[in-house]
Amino acid sequence: MPRTPKFHRETALNNALKLFWRKGYHATSMKDIEEEMDMRPGSIYAAFGNKEALFKETLEKFAVLATEEFEQTLAQSSSILQGISLYLRNIAVMTSNESPTKACMLVKTLLEFTPEDKTFSEPAKAYLDEFERGFTDAFKLAQQRGEIGRAQSPERLGRLLQTNVIGLRTMAGRGLPQQQLESLADDIIARIIPAS
Repeated sequence: MPRTPKFHRETALNNALKLFWRKGYHATSMKDIEEEMDMRPGSIYAAFGNKEALFKETLEKFAVLATEEFEQTLAQSSSILQGISLYLRNIAVMTSNESPTKACMLVKTLLEFTPEDKTFSEPAKAYLDEFERGFTDAFKLAQQRGEIGRAQSPERLGRLLQTNVIGLRTMAGRGLPQQQLESLADDIIARIIPAS
C-alpha cells in the first residue's frame, strides 16, 4: 500500500492541532478527530498511532510553529528589541481566524493535566523551557549588539518576557477589546524592553 504523501499528513496533523488546541485533550473524542482530519480510524492509527501519540505530535508541532513565529519576527526586524516589541504587538492583534484559541496550547495543556500526569505535562514544560531559552538567547544577542546594557540579565528578561507573553495570550482569551489588548502590549513593552 503506498504511503500517504507528506503534504496530506501535514494537513491532517494541522487539523488535529487546531482541534486539540480548541477543545483540549479530554474533551476531544475519536469521532471529533476522525471528522476534523477527514480520516477513518484505521488510517489515523496507521499514520499517527493512538489519541495520546497524536496529541503529543500536535504539541510538538505547536512548539515548532511558535518558535518559527518568534524567529521570523526577529529576522524581519532591524534590531532584536524591535523584533521583541513587534512579537508582543502581533500577539495583541491576532484575530480568532488566525488560531483556534488565543491561549497558548502548552499552557492549556499544563492546566488540563496534573503535574503527576507526566505523559503530557512533562513535554509541555519542556517546550516552555525551550521558549524561555529562546527568549533569553534573543536578549543575549541584544546585549552582544549593544542594544541592552551589560548590567541587564538576559535570563531574567527572558523569563519576564515569557511570563508576559503567557499573560497577554490569556488576556486575549478573556475577550478584551482590541484597543485594550494593544495598550496592554505597549505597557508590557515599556516595562520589559530595558533602557541601555
